[in-house]
Amino acid sequence: MKSTFSAVLFSILALLSIQGCHSGKTVGIMAYNVGTFTKFEDSSLRMVASMVKETGADVISLNELDSCTVRTGGVYQLEKFAAEMGGWNYRFGAAMPYDGGAYGDGLAVRSDAEVLDTWSVVLPQGDGAEPRALVVMELDDYVIASTHLDHVSFDAQVQQVRAITEVMESRYAGYAKPVFLCGDTNAAPDSDTMKEFSKSWTVLSPADKTYPSDSPEICIDYILALKGAGKYELVKSSVLQEFTSGDVASASDHRPVYAEVKVLR
Repeated sequence: MKSTFSAVLFSILALLSIQGCHSGKTVGIMAYNVGTFTKFEDSSLRMVASMVKETGADVISLNELDSCTVRTGGVYQLEKFAAEMGGWNYRFGAAMPYDGGAYGDGLAVRSDAEVLDTWSVVLPQGDGAEPRALVVMELDDYVIASTHLDHVSFDAQVQQVRAITEVMESRYAGYAKPVFLCGDTNAAPDSDTMKEFSKSWTVLSPADKTYPSDSPEICIDYILALKGAGKYELVKSSVLQEFTSGDVASASDHRPVYAEVKVLR
């Protein structure tokens, strides 16, 4: 009887141990080049916020944001977007001064998420059209980053990828938390730019076409994970095609990308 009880107890403990290895928090990550919310509308900001709410995403990477520029009416777009989301936490990363304000990228995360650190860096311009940026936010369970690579020079893109990888690995190589990177790379899946990324990053999003939004012809928007940092499982990923709360063809000239991951402990 004693040996039988011990065997059953061992089996239960073993099962709990296995289940514990796969327990964790599920996080919805969205990546969206919003084109300053003005590609086809006077302002699609509220529409985009409604679309994000519809997905149930926990964190979003936003590319092509204006901060207090003349062209978009002096609005701090990321701050306004975060307020529209109900007071989300946010971080803007300026790539360059522009039209009385700044232009760059941002991250916004649910207000109940514990933000431990935020920072940003300007990436090398090289022979590209303009400076670009990387903005990073460390949360309790994971690290998330947003970027937007040059749109005219593949050499500049590769330099920017190397700069991103260098700075992220210097901080997070072998990190206990997974590290995710989102953004518009302006590069197709088979490009030298994405091959450079593949040395240190795993692409989580599908190679489905994301640009232009009205009739997509190419995939240039991605969600990636840094190799060797933390543990996670990809639950699902997709390029989002339809919403009841907004129109992907008019909200921006890109389609948004979504990934659901389980952050393992």
